[in-house]
Amino acid sequence: MSFTASANRSAGADGPPCRTQGRVSGARIRLGAGAATVSALAAAAILTLAASAGAGTSGAGTSGAGTVGAATVGSAADHGTAAVDILSLRAMPAGTVTFGRGSHGRLTVHADMFGLTPGSSHSVNLVIPGRSRAIRFSPLTANSAGHASSALRSDFTGHLRRGGRLLIRMGVGGGRVAREPIAETRRLRHPGHRPHRLIPVEVSRGGISSGPPRGRATISYNAHRHTLTVTVHATRLTPGPHAAHIHMGSCQSQGPVLYMLRDLVANSQGTVAHAVRVFTNVTKPIPAEGWYLNIHQGNSKDIAKSGQPTILFRPLLCRNIH
Repeated sequence: MSFTASANRSAGADGPPCRTQGRVSGARIRLGAGAATVSALAAAAILTLAASAGAGTSGAGTSGAGTVGAATVGSAADHGTAAVDILSLRAMPAGTVTFGRGSHGRLTVHADMFGLTPGSSHSVNLVIPGRSRAIRFSPLTANSAGHASSALRSDFTGHLRRGGRLLIRMGVGGGRVAREPIAETRRLRHPGHRPHRLIPVEVSRGGISSGPPRGRATISYNAHRHTLTVTVHATRLTPGPHAAHIHMGSCQSQGPVLYMLRDLVANSQGTVAHAVRVFTNVTKPIPAEGWYLNIHQGNSKDIAKSGQPTILFRPLLCRNIH
């Protein structure tokens, strides 16, 4: 895979794009089937490219061009403009947890999740009403594609009361950022053997949670101008800049960076208001599958260090592109 930067600038329009007639391909961003698991080398490519991206501000127009290496190529017309739909982004991470009992009646929980930071580890706690201390489970660890599926152990052998809530935290250890939850269950009414869905949450550094992030995006390719245009609107983010990329792979199996968007900047209310990013000199149209859009917790300068993901790499919003 190769990536080249461009100094060209293209104007973008504020607000959602209108439907216009034309023959250039647009793309729907939706949740699709997972791609094959990426290797550690691919994960390293994500971090190397992300670490080199500069922070910016949101708004119309950006510069940058990418050349696609071995991406699957679709077809597009020679001229015209795209008719594009606005589609929802999905809050990350996503997945379920299921409670059980291990040896000597000790409480276990099986977590099946995707959309975690590749290679990350996370503290997992169960908070029960009337109990002063949370039940601690063994750490949850994601693979190089950001997926985790494992049984976590605890020392708790007592009765599991109703009304508890399981928390997946951002990292391990006692740091303030590491203690922030990134996903949680609803209050458990029947904490038996059925799966419980995890709800992603975004918590500010001041400890304020606004619930799951929300967002929508459009993406279109103009074969005549050789431009790829991405428009993002998001809410419930931590105020400040957030790195964003188009990757190869899928939300379920994260892969290397293909196009680095200039950082999206959430205002004091946590909103990114219709930020437009235009890539020039793009000679290949959007493929039928194999791309996804990812918006991260941190900015382009702090999501990676020495080729490894930091705790702020955490994906916030994601969608597969088709």
